[in-house]
Amino acid sequence: MFEKRLRNKKLAQELCANRDRLYKLAYSWSGDAMLADDLVQDAMQKALKSFDSLKDDSKLNAWTCRIMLNLFRDNIRRRKDTVDIDEIQMLSPADPHQQLTEQDNARRLRYCLQKLGEKHRNVITMVDLMGFTYEEVSIALDIPIGTVMSRLCRGRALLRQMLETQQQTPVTAATTNLRRVK
Repeated sequence: MFEKRLRNKKLAQELCANRDRLYKLAYSWSGDAMLADDLVQDAMQKALKSFDSLKDDSKLNAWTCRIMLNLFRDNIRRRKDTVDIDEIQMLSPADPHQQLTEQDNARRLRYCLQKLGEKHRNVITMVDLMGFTYEEVSIALDIPIGTVMSRLCRGRALLRQMLETQQQTPVTAATTNLRRVK
């Protein structure tokens, strides 16, 4: 009993230490700060309640990411894609050309990432944005390492092609559904 408590405490501490990393991953998937925070909170809560089902303690990060991915997929099934008009950032007076270019590039990248299929988007965000190893991604997504590498290669090629196509056409807020929440 004491060993189980000690194990759970150690896992809980490790899980809490990785909260920022989980948040960044959830934000890269969703593009919504509030949703990302909810996903991380729900994933951590589920993980804390079910440490007994974790067979290998060294796989805690991948296991938690798998929980969060399932929560994200559930959320996608329940919602309609919209952007709150109040969340669109206005330009500041400091160096407007550079800021506009950076915002346009970030918007293009987010837009193209969202247009990628889920399989490619998940692998790209986990490896390229979050720095997960191929093994961690393999465990989290429950796919072979070779499939991770294949999806990463194909996803990067598709993303590159989409970004080159988008380079001539600016992606603006008008390309997304807008709604005001009171």
